[in-house]
Amino acid sequence: MSDYGIFLLVINAVFGIAIAVISTRHSRKQIEKSSEDFFTAGRNTGPALMIASFIAYAVGTGLLFSPGESAYTSGVTAMIGYALAISLAYIIFIPVSGKIRSLIPQGHTIGEYVRVRYGTGMYIVTLFTTTIYMFLLFATNMTGATLAFNYVGGLPKTISVLIIGLPTLYFAMRGGVVAAIFSSGLQSILITPFLIVPAVFVIHHFGGAAPVYQGIAENNLEFLRVGNPDGMRFAIMIIIAVCAAELLNQTLWQRIYSARSDKIVKRSLLASAVMVFPMTITASFLGLAAVAMKMHAPHTSVVAAMVVNETVPRWANTLFILVIMLAATSTGGDALSGFSSLFSIDIIRLASPNISAQRAVTFARIGAVILAAAGMTVAYFQPSVLFLLLLADLFASATVIPVIGGLYLSRVSGTMAAIATIAGIAAGFPMFVAGQSIYSFLTAVVISGLITVTANYFGEKEFNYGLLKTDIKKFY
Repeated sequence: MSDYGIFLLVINAVFGIAIAVISTRHSRKQIEKSSEDFFTAGRNTGPALMIASFIAYAVGTGLLFSPGESAYTSGVTAMIGYALAISLAYIIFIPVSGKIRSLIPQGHTIGEYVRVRYGTGMYIVTLFTTTIYMFLLFATNMTGATLAFNYVGGLPKTISVLIIGLPTLYFAMRGGVVAAIFSSGLQSILITPFLIVPAVFVIHHFGGAAPVYQGIAENNLEFLRVGNPDGMRFAIMIIIAVCAAELLNQTLWQRIYSARSDKIVKRSLLASAVMVFPMTITASFLGLAAVAMKMHAPHTSVVAAMVVNETVPRWANTLFILVIMLAATSTGGDALSGFSSLFSIDIIRLASPNISAQRAVTFARIGAVILAAAGMTVAYFQPSVLFLLLLADLFASATVIPVIGGLYLSRVSGTMAAIATIAGIAAGFPMFVAGQSIYSFLTAVVISGLITVTANYFGEKEFNYGLLKTDIKKFY
């Protein structure tokens, strides 16, 4: 390990531990008042923290790692498509969030809604898909940070995983969604300048954007064509994938329930959608810069960090590594707090309906430990961040219409919703494995959607949406 690697180890450890401790202390008093607040943050989060948490969440794998990787492998159209995907996901979530809050004012998780709306069969299917998604979301954030620490700082993989994973686990386990939201606020203050400054130095290194354009034209002219078939296919695929995944993201459902009002949720989502677009373009630009440099990255997921490492002053590179740490701990913490709620409320509580408040929080913390251990293990082996995200998104794509459709289509039964989801996964997964990603996502969405709409058209029994208010109440 180099001297610079040791320096990165120390400074990231200091930042990570400081954020974990401050966030946990902030959450302690609120959680002591009510165990409900561990899962919902008192349903009183204001606009500043809501916007900060949405932005900090987006800056994880969905902004720092995958966009650069996609631009490096597919060009300008992929870059634009990824930025649109992240922004559109938040915009689409605006009307859906209002529907969720109006029908389920005392909700906590996706699972409890599906259990009341559809029954046990679809409940189990949804738990399966959402659990896979939260696991892969955590694993991808740990993987991306581990790659950057390993290749840029020369840190051993084990140390790289632990320096990110342990502080994240600590605040998510101790403080729940309260700590996750507060830590996002702290992290978002630092993320924006720490991202912009290195990007400015990268552009300065090239002498402006024009030399980057020229370098790409010389090395791969096709990457500059907006109509590039590969780029167009990727853009369509990623828009479907990200929008579907975010509608089924337990982290975002928690944010909806934790907000003070509908107006705060909607304004925060809109503001975040506007702000994350240029941030995604900035991160994606680093992937294009790698093409201009003829860089042969040892791992495509770390290409953005490699570009920054080779083109900017050491202190600016340190800022970018800190951005990676902050983003990974923020989104990773969201994944842990989201899964801990699923584990306690949707799995343990199903087996023990009369579980005490204290034990519910205890089981939520156990769930966080289980997911963290599994995710850090995956990160150690350093798979492709983009591949893992797309795999998670595929399951979400097959599930999103049956689940979200249940808020609007009253005659879809639980059996048909489960059949639609399973059929979507069964039809799309073989294509995904075969490398036909765009067709796998389109097939998963279309098959599950057609079955859901057809089931509603021919269905006879209408669901009583009043049950969502009477059967889903405050946890304690």
